[in-house]
Amino acid sequence: MLSISLSALVLMIAIAVVFALFMAGAAVAVARWDHRSVAASIITGAVAFAGTLTLAFLLFGLVLGAGT
Repeated sequence: MLSISLSALVLMIAIAVVFALFMAGAAVAVARWDHRSVAASIITGAVAFAGTLTLAFLLFGLVLGAGT
């Protein structure tokens, strides 16, 4: 495993969360623009948030595990 400081790890996690929030907001905006219901927009945003965060953590795991 690569040697990485705790502050760099926390920063990467924070960036992933902010990016996931941005993607969720964009998904909600598109769903509302498409005249979906509020509930459907919230579900769309939640799925986009979870999916983006999952992909970001998988990518971080791949990058951090590449040093072994």
